[in-house]
Amino acid sequence: MSRLIPLSLQKLAAARRAYFEDGVEPDGIVDQAIYHSWNRCLAADRREMDMVEFEPIARGQLRDLMDGNESLLRAAATPLDSLAKAVSGAGYAVLMTDAQGYALSVHGSFMHRASPMRKAFRQGVDLSERSIGTSAMACALAERKAVRVFGPEHFFAANHVFHCAAAPIMAPSGTVVGVVDITRDTPQPDLGALSLVSQCAQAIERELFRQVPFFLTINLSWHQTYPNSHPDLMLSFGPDGELLALNENACRFIGLRSKVPGLYFEDIFDGDFGQYVILLGREPQPQPIHLRSGLCLYAMRQEPTGGISMAVDKDTQTPYRATPVRQPEFGEPEINRQMDTALRTMASGLALLIQGETGTGKEVIANALHQQSRGSKGPMIAINCAAIPENLIEGELFGYVGGAYTGARREGAQGKIEMADGGTLFLDEIGDMPHHLQARLLRVLETREVCRLGADKARKVNFQLICATHQDIPQAIRAGLFREDLYYRINGFIMTLPPLRERSRLLSLAQALLDEISAGQRSLSLEISSLLEQHDWRGNVRELKHALTYAHAVAPANVSLDQTHFPATLQLGRQPAPDQGLLKTLEDKAIDEALRQAQGNANQAAKSLGISRATLYRRLQKNKADH
Repeated sequence: MSRLIPLSLQKLAAARRAYFEDGVEPDGIVDQAIYHSWNRCLAADRREMDMVEFEPIARGQLRDLMDGNESLLRAAATPLDSLAKAVSGAGYAVLMTDAQGYALSVHGSFMHRASPMRKAFRQGVDLSERSIGTSAMACALAERKAVRVFGPEHFFAANHVFHCAAAPIMAPSGTVVGVVDITRDTPQPDLGALSLVSQCAQAIERELFRQVPFFLTINLSWHQTYPNSHPDLMLSFGPDGELLALNENACRFIGLRSKVPGLYFEDIFDGDFGQYVILLGREPQPQPIHLRSGLCLYAMRQEPTGGISMAVDKDTQTPYRATPVRQPEFGEPEINRQMDTALRTMASGLALLIQGETGTGKEVIANALHQQSRGSKGPMIAINCAAIPENLIEGELFGYVGGAYTGARREGAQGKIEMADGGTLFLDEIGDMPHHLQARLLRVLETREVCRLGADKARKVNFQLICATHQDIPQAIRAGLFREDLYYRINGFIMTLPPLRERSRLLSLAQALLDEISAGQRSLSLEISSLLEQHDWRGNVRELKHALTYAHAVAPANVSLDQTHFPATLQLGRQPAPDQGLLKTLEDKAIDEALRQAQGNANQAAKSLGISRATLYRRLQKNKADH
């Protein structure tokens, strides 16, 4: 429920008293979003007379917070400035938070405002519901809609001075990434407040879409001149026409609650995706497009910001990305800069070598590079040179004809090199490749031909090559274990991944991994954030992801992760536990490994251990109690 003019403070105060003192639900008087927030605050054992502290996070954490939300801040800069100009005359200050409720950007003059206003509107202040109770920001985050909270509608009495309106900011993926809020400490009527914050949030969402160079993003409108001037309906597609993202207005227009996996262009529009890609890439003006329902709209291709564009191959009329899509979070800006160089190297036909300790994410990097290269239209074929027995790796890599050796398939088999034709070949741990195979690989790279074992005829192949290793290959060359001529063929550009303990934005990476594991439903407490930064992470990203998966599996729903949720074996801020015996240690390791293999799925982990889910939970709870 929304109101054009807020009820009087007296009526709101009376509705509040009726609820808190007598348990009478404020139906029809207080917005359901506010009522839900009151219930959550009571469930968390909060009291309306509790003190409210507006304390910012530490300087180092603030730096990570700002770095981790760099793209959001960049997209919001102009819309927030415009909003501030529109509302400052009415006494409003403008604020934007991230998805966890931390203040990212503040606009307005606070020198002559009351103390609560000055304290609340600072970068890095925790303005989440867990910290300051019911507010427009907290309600907008929880309900995914624009909400106004007026005076006594705030849970804590100390916040009754505030009158605010907020709207959520949705990322192209459909997740909430932040909130736009306007607040003042005077109780005048607020006609238009919700509309203004909603329009500002939508403007930020449009900029976020433009930052991500999807294969094709289109703006839709009922009018031929409208898409370019005010694109409210935005949809983004992958190279095969799969719907990858759409904004909230497009969701409502099409009749979806959110992006549906497996939905394609032809499921929505009447026409061939490839033909529209060529048409919209060639024509600068909006083009008519028919929906499956029969509606006729006008579509226009949306160019991403930063000069990123989609091109059409003149020979094949096949579209391709001319520049990279959005990078994954690596926890280190230098890695993103290296990615740009690596892509230019690959575009020139040179091979790429990724170096780094075990678990630093070399395969993640390789996959990201493949997806952003021209070879993305082909397959990504990977082989771990250290994981396959030496007597089998030759057949796996080069393939074989029927009867080439004992145990070979009668019909023969393709090797990984052939399978990578037209795409990318990823040779993981190439430093462990047997020496006698290195000469054969070198010949393939020089001739672009591969000959199967037992065959007398070579086959042409064309692929991008990415290699990775944790070995010191120059040292291996000196020891006679690696061919120097092969090394020069695979190191067109050497990309070095720093270990996790040396990355400047570890917490940004941790939260990104947690968002992936929990579908955006979890956050890290301040306590555990500090402990994660102090840990040495010898297992690197792999160890961090395992720890987060474990913590997500054992923590109660809707709870921020803290120290008690993480595996005791990490010793995050704990004193070493007394020796509990070999059997107990082995049992703990088995449980940890089962959860890791099952990616946090308790049912699968319990099944692999041969115990019931209830038994697994009892043992996890006992482990927590023991530590």
